[in-house]
Amino acid sequence: MSAGKIIHRYFHQLIHGCGNNQCSNIYCQSSSLFKYDKTILNDRNEVAAEAIRLSLEHVPLCVDENIIKEYEEKMEINKLTENNLQELINHCKKIDNWNLLNKSIEDIFSNRLNLLNSFLKEDFSNNISINKEFSSTASATPKSFFIHDPRITLDNDEITLDIDVMKRSIKLLNSYEDQISLTIHKSLNLLLNTLQYELKSKQYELETDANFFNLFIIIFELSYLSDPFFLFDITRLFYSILTNLSIDAQAKFVRILSKYTKNLNDYISHVQQYITLHTLRWCNHVQIESDNDELLSSEPGMKEGVSVLRLLFYANLLSSQRDSLEVIETERKNYEKMENELVKRRQRYNDDASDNDEQHENERKSPSSESTSEPSTPSATTTTTTTKRKSINEVDEIESPYENLLQIKLGLKPNEYRHGQHPFDIFVNEYANEKIDIRKEYLNFIQQPTSSIQFSFIFYPFFLSTINKIALLNIESKARMYLQRRSIFVHNIFSSIRLNPFFKIHVRRNHLIEDALISLEYQGIEHPDELKKQFFVEFEGEQGHDEGGLSKEFFQLITEQIFSPEYGMFMTNEETRCLWFNPSAAEDLDREYTLIGMLLGLAIYNSIILDIKFPPVLYRKLMGKIGTFEDLETSHPTIYRSLKSLLTFNEENEGMTIEDAFGLTFQVAIADAMGSRLLFDLKENGEIIPVTNVNREEFVRLYSDLLLNKSIEKQFDPFFHGFLLVTHDSSLRKLFRPDEIELLVAGSQVLDFNQLASAAAYDGGYTKDSPTIKNFWSILMTFTDEQKRKFLRFTTGSDRAPIGGLARLKLIISRNGPDADRLPTAHTCFNALLLPDYSSIEKLQEKLSIAIDNAAGFGLR
Repeated sequence: MSAGKIIHRYFHQLIHGCGNNQCSNIYCQSSSLFKYDKTILNDRNEVAAEAIRLSLEHVPLCVDENIIKEYEEKMEINKLTENNLQELINHCKKIDNWNLLNKSIEDIFSNRLNLLNSFLKEDFSNNISINKEFSSTASATPKSFFIHDPRITLDNDEITLDIDVMKRSIKLLNSYEDQISLTIHKSLNLLLNTLQYELKSKQYELETDANFFNLFIIIFELSYLSDPFFLFDITRLFYSILTNLSIDAQAKFVRILSKYTKNLNDYISHVQQYITLHTLRWCNHVQIESDNDELLSSEPGMKEGVSVLRLLFYANLLSSQRDSLEVIETERKNYEKMENELVKRRQRYNDDASDNDEQHENERKSPSSESTSEPSTPSATTTTTTTKRKSINEVDEIESPYENLLQIKLGLKPNEYRHGQHPFDIFVNEYANEKIDIRKEYLNFIQQPTSSIQFSFIFYPFFLSTINKIALLNIESKARMYLQRRSIFVHNIFSSIRLNPFFKIHVRRNHLIEDALISLEYQGIEHPDELKKQFFVEFEGEQGHDEGGLSKEFFQLITEQIFSPEYGMFMTNEETRCLWFNPSAAEDLDREYTLIGMLLGLAIYNSIILDIKFPPVLYRKLMGKIGTFEDLETSHPTIYRSLKSLLTFNEENEGMTIEDAFGLTFQVAIADAMGSRLLFDLKENGEIIPVTNVNREEFVRLYSDLLLNKSIEKQFDPFFHGFLLVTHDSSLRKLFRPDEIELLVAGSQVLDFNQLASAAAYDGGYTKDSPTIKNFWSILMTFTDEQKRKFLRFTTGSDRAPIGGLARLKLIISRNGPDADRLPTAHTCFNALLLPDYSSIEKLQEKLSIAIDNAAGFGLR
């Protein structure tokens, strides 16, 4: 036998063994007595040198040519296929020895070329051109292979991988976790470290390799990624490599996932497990070092996990139904029109402000100038201290935290998708969100340029819970209010014109809407910067400083009046009990609709929940969307069901035509607030155009558009304009989905008083075990839903629960003296209830009932 064949046998014996798990040869890898450190197997050159030495020393040799031949027949060395993997597993089960499978896995999963050549589609496997870069050694061993195919480019979503075959094969491998887990870990460690090194110098060549993306799809399919044994090294390295690819490559990966992966759920679960365990590690680290002030976003590996989750979020969107191009273009034009109106209004304001500045300067120079002007003058241009960033939305467009290069590359706007392949909530890691200190995240964010921030959760709104988004919006609003106060303080130091640092309105209870209109029109509409100040209300003839309670009451009272049927601006859908615009409202109500829109925006800006109920489509429209047929399901359920039956009607099965069955034309009637029927032609001469099998989809589209858009255009446009006057510069449209805006405005209608009790605090001598407190909660738990809402309005100013439930109200119950005949009182701005220590449960119930039934006006509180 030639020396070369003998060396080959020794090499195989060291690398793969003889396959006999009872082997006693210390020079055979199959032996439990194997004398070598198995790390030697990572360097094939070192193994080859050792094989040469063993051949010269004639040590025992237990591998013959038949074993090598059998191995090579069972395994095509350079790739895995579904068939050879199944045969290999069957062989290992037959001999009850898994060395051959482990060695094969090691050959494939530790070598980029071998892995990329596995599970290929038939039409690609034999039709590739290979560009070989040879090393400088005499043997000219290939150092790198780059496979090119004109059908595969970075700009398309084609791949050479047979997804179905790969999934079946990896599923088979995952079922033998006990036998191959360690080998997979070792092999991926070698593969990924080598790949990371190669990407430093050959990134473009690798990313344009026809098989390159196969590697990421295959590894993503491995269930081991969520195993704690893999999470902190292998998985993190894999995520790091993936998220450091070029934007073009990441975009292609997202498109591949959206096209070929029918179910992203397993991938999302892997990443969420990764994020949860990294959050746990951060918690343990913070607990050990009590003086540690590091944010969760600073935890090593967190950036990689959330960034990969964003790739999956984008794939989830791309794999679902986007709004039609016609709808998107209509929405763009509508919003552009509204933007232009805002620009014109602000231009008028700036012109007025310039004139005022000139006038004020002249007055300042005049000897007769007064130095104590009333603070009702609209704010003029003021000097502010320069900061790196004032708020999230004041950054340059290219620094926008909510629009990244990958999103732009993919042409994605999340609000153009009603839903994804999976619910959006699946991307929110609740455990991690509980640990995020959103205030510190925000401060860390605004104190440095965007380009210098390594990672912040603020860049990933899809990951933030609704609670954290609301907290972020509130913090941003307070930061703006602070900046307004600071700039006015500086202005007042150097100017004789005294400016008011707050947006304060003075109203009479009997003329609430009239007074609010005058104040908001003058200070708000004509001077929009006033709206960025903290909002205060004064009721004429009533004492009390507005710490939040009076503002809550003001919003509650004015919404009750302006939404009442007597006012004729809105009507209530009897089926849904939701408010909707009255299509026949008076022509001269633009000011009132603008006022309501402003109130809605001010409530959001000042963190006040309103007692109103609109259908979900209204909040979509506030985000710049238009209503479509799908929205009718929640806004006009009966009409939706009728139109649905029209769309699904089968003339052949029913034995009659749509004309005979429905008798519809393109003229329709809409009921107004008074019950009158208003006739509209969906098309010219609509009364003579029948609805048929051919034009029924057009009829449904036009009818839906009429109900939700065209018939209320005159009412909604000023309403939307008023809303934008307050919210235009905020992060609202970037942070929130329409369904979250609804919760932000109206809160939750689910009232769990057990949550309220569990989070309550006690003061003035009360504890949770005090007899009066026990009686108090006993009474509240027996209240009807209406009584519970009255109690909440009495103590907090709103009868809704905030996002996250009643536990977030933090009700404070203070002992207000011993037993007495006086009623309980409340400070709504502090969610504080002042409760005398009543002598009996009957007396407590009587006094509490009187208080909550007669709570209107500051005098009782």
